[in-house]
Amino acid sequence: MGGGKGGGGSTTTVQKADPWEGQQPYLQEIFQSAQQLYNNGQMAPDYYPGQTVADQSQWTQDALQMQADRAQNGSPLIDNASDAMNAITTGSALAGNQGLNTLNQLAGEDNPYTGELFNRANSQVQASLDSNFNRAGRYGSGAHEAASADAANNLATQLYSSLWDKRADAATTAGQLYNSGIGQQIVAGQTSQQLANQAYTDAAALGEAGAALDDYSQQQINADIDRYNYEQNQALMALQNYNNLIQGTYGGTTTTTGQQNTSGSTLGNVAGGALAGGGLAYMMGASNPIIGGAALAGGLLGLF
Repeated sequence: MGGGKGGGGSTTTVQKADPWEGQQPYLQEIFQSAQQLYNNGQMAPDYYPGQTVADQSQWTQDALQMQADRAQNGSPLIDNASDAMNAITTGSALAGNQGLNTLNQLAGEDNPYTGELFNRANSQVQASLDSNFNRAGRYGSGAHEAASADAANNLATQLYSSLWDKRADAATTAGQLYNSGIGQQIVAGQTSQQLANQAYTDAAALGEAGAALDDYSQQQINADIDRYNYEQNQALMALQNYNNLIQGTYGGTTTTTGQQNTSGSTLGNVAGGALAGGGLAYMMGASNPIIGGAALAGGLLGLF
């Protein structure tokens, strides 16, 4: 069976997937609002115009000044302790030892009142001896003279020894007191550093109080900055939140447009269909009337 000639064909398919019609107005509103924010400069918020770092509190400034003064000027406690230790180690402190000075004075000088005191005491002793020897009728004898000399000698020994012992005791006591004072200076020198460091301790305590106040002031500034940034980005965040709510796949529309050109004649199509139907009948057995009808049906399909 002959058939007519046909030309080649092509198929054009256009697919279109638009958002759901009910969603489209809200999306358009999002884009319009975003453009308005951009035009108004709200896409790049302004930097916080106020102070961002808190000033140091007066306590902090005072504490720093205290530490600086102490470091630069030193401590009179340390200076005094250093001078005292230097005097002790070099021996110059002994120049002020009152006990040694008194002993040296006693060794080099006589008491001008000692002679008068001896004369008065000796007169009394000699008067008593003279009276005793006179009553015995031996006044002026050798025994009388010897007794007078011994009495005077003993009196001088007792008097001068007693005075010397008292002065020596006084000098010893003064020396002990001075040495005790030296020991106290040494102890004070050993603790002077600890006392001097108290200035740093006080400054550190004041600095801690100032730091706490500085931190609180900084927290207030940070809170103002956070509030400012929130207000700057409020419109943009609202738009983002709104956009998140309307997003999602709520359905869509897909449109396919196609055009197909056929090739060959109608008779050729019928023949082709019949041949296809016949092949099917042969495979399934031609004696079956239903299958034989399938060949005819194949031919008819070629018409369409």
